[in-house]
Amino acid sequence: MNSFCYIHIPFCESKCKYCRFASVWDVQSLRIAQYVHSLCEEITSSPFLVSEWLQSVYFWWGTPSTLTTIQIKKIIETLENKYGFSKNIEISLESTPNKMEKEYIAQLKEIGINRVSIWVQSLNHDTLKEIWRGDKWDIMNSLNTIWEVGFENISLDFIIWLPYAKKWQVKKDIKYLLDTFWFIKHVSVYMLEDYYEPDREEKSKFHNVTYPDNWDNLWIKPEDYQDEYLEVTHFLEKNWFFKYEISNFAKPWYESKHNSAYWDHSEVLAFGLWASWLMEWERYTNSEIFQEYYSRKNISKELLAWEDIFLEKIMFWLRTTWVSKSLYSDLNKNRIDNFIQDGLLFLDTENKKLRITDKWTVFLDYIIKEII
Repeated sequence: MNSFCYIHIPFCESKCKYCRFASVWDVQSLRIAQYVHSLCEEITSSPFLVSEWLQSVYFWWGTPSTLTTIQIKKIIETLENKYGFSKNIEISLESTPNKMEKEYIAQLKEIGINRVSIWVQSLNHDTLKEIWRGDKWDIMNSLNTIWEVGFENISLDFIIWLPYAKKWQVKKDIKYLLDTFWFIKHVSVYMLEDYYEPDREEKSKFHNVTYPDNWDNLWIKPEDYQDEYLEVTHFLEKNWFFKYEISNFAKPWYESKHNSAYWDHSEVLAFGLWASWLMEWERYTNSEIFQEYYSRKNISKELLAWEDIFLEKIMFWLRTTWVSKSLYSDLNKNRIDNFIQDGLLFLDTENKKLRITDKWTVFLDYIIKEII
């Protein structure tokens, strides 16, 4: 088994309006302490082994920085005692900007965190207010502090199609931050096209909010959506951030080990509430209910057929690099030819590889569904 691991931390100080993950935003110190204790027990008693020492550990899901550095250190030490760490292990932690105070960041560095991913999402004041996030200056101050403490591997997360963001806003925000903070090594740009469907009534029920009458004017127009992604992609690539997955861009040698392993369809250890991992032909998923997780109940096991694995591999390959033409016999050749003719897919005839064109990346799910 490959030696990668991710840790689910399902706590947040506040819930972002667009978030659908199993997370809790009424943070209580005793509840977090109980969770960390159970998480460490799960790691210690895990029957799953790795073929070599861990290459990466990734803290994510809710807001991992809601934990104290003592709690994070306990999890890291439990993992190291169980599996061992490689000399060049990458230990990543995701955080909102407001949690990145100098003392906390210094302690993170001291306990072994060497990669930090900051959820920027946008620099637009109205956007940040609408999605229940802090302001632009939280972001600026956190990045200054992270660099002062001595972190070199820093990633920024953005989202396309958030409310109140104007056309080209994402590119403008990225350019501003990269001009200001030249040391940024990684940028993630995610798209929430499935969130902003025009069903205002259903979304009001789901998020328990009332949307304004100018709902349809809050976002960039749908016809500009793919251009927004293209504009960001071309800008980042011109600035030496290469795209190693459709939403992830990195300076050379700074691609996330965790992301690379996941999109390569590698087997990855996973621990925590609602954690899911793949072992050979079986997918395991922990319960998303705290008490069931604590008692190790309702861990689902799904035996995957080859067709399921094949579908996932095709999806991951198209998201990252290419699909070998040798696999055409297992795909819908006619639909592939149509997509090539229409410019949605590109065939490298010399190397016999198929990839999605940048312009149509936003329609990847549709393309995959049609060719499988």
